[in-house]
Amino acid sequence: MKIAMVVHSYYPNDVRVRRECEALADLGDSVDLICLCKNGERSREQIDNVEVRRLPVQHNRGQGPLGYIKEYLSFFFRAAFTLTRLYLTRKYPIIQVHNLPDFLVFVTLIPKLLGAKVVLDMHDITPELFQSLYGISDDSKTFRLLTFVEQLSLSYADLVITVNKNIRDLFLTRNQIAHKLEVVMNAPDPRYFNENGSATNGINGAFKLFLHGQILRRYNFESALEGFDLARREIPELELDIYGDGERQYIDELQEFVLARGIREDVRFHNRVPVERVPDLIRKADLGLVPCEKDVFVDKVMLPVRLLEYVTMGLPAVVSRVGTVESYFGESEVAYYPYDDPRALARRIVELYRNPKRRTEMARRAKNAFRSYEWPRMQTRYYNALDGLLSR
Repeated sequence: MKIAMVVHSYYPNDVRVRRECEALADLGDSVDLICLCKNGERSREQIDNVEVRRLPVQHNRGQGPLGYIKEYLSFFFRAAFTLTRLYLTRKYPIIQVHNLPDFLVFVTLIPKLLGAKVVLDMHDITPELFQSLYGISDDSKTFRLLTFVEQLSLSYADLVITVNKNIRDLFLTRNQIAHKLEVVMNAPDPRYFNENGSATNGINGAFKLFLHGQILRRYNFESALEGFDLARREIPELELDIYGDGERQYIDELQEFVLARGIREDVRFHNRVPVERVPDLIRKADLGLVPCEKDVFVDKVMLPVRLLEYVTMGLPAVVSRVGTVESYFGESEVAYYPYDDPRALARRIVELYRNPKRRTEMARRAKNAFRSYEWPRMQTRYYNALDGLLSR
């Protein structure tokens, strides 16, 4: 079977999209994918089972709302034209669209009228995200408009999948779509992420902290860096490696912070690396860091993928205490600290440094807690959802 996907993101950088494409490849299916195009990328490329069509639109982080609207609309109209043209010759039985934006699902209008089934994959929840980014209130016109567009998009789709139970539950308070809503979590793919060889060097050498993924303000990296600096006073051999990309201005600010604190030799910033390289980097670490800013978006619906990758790899983690993480992991499974308390973070790092057995036991408990959500189970759930859609 050949299906189409549309995503306002880069491929193969978007790990969730890649994971789903690889899951389809395991069945012998192929994908026509429409996505953004970075400088230096080819407009058309075959990557395994995915025929990638990149449109001449780039994502610019940190721009204002008007900039995002212009970017989204530019991609929307280009994607709608490209998808419709392809559909008229390829007659995809299923078209899967990934948010953001929610209204991107309407690029499927003509194919849907002609018989295609539409899947909306909700990576994020837009009204709460805008509250986090721009401080809008629940009763603002902007929030009500975003909620209206979200509900219209959910109602339009034939199947909705999302990334965790917290988003699912929030959707169900606003739209009765339980009959067509499924959770397929961002669980790490075991073909890349497995526990073999994870390091627990601890006191015998440099004690290595690891942090990777998107570098955005809502992840509160500055608190993590301050906590690192405090912990380093008791652990001179403490090191931190940060891999990722994100908001350029914010990254510059973090690097200036590191320079001002005199810890540039111990905190190393690296560019983003492909997903297949991440497991080897995690294996070299002793402790994973998962900082977050506790706001309405993070606390309600965000479950950091980096945490799930640490758990899967058997790496103990220190995590900002936010509601979504607490709904999956207990006190004995990860080491929580208040998101805005660097001293508490430093205490957690020092405690775990001094207690290797506790690190090992905590990692084991976290892995067991997450076992029912591992990717093979999610992959089967994804297949079943698509099969059920085709049988309607």
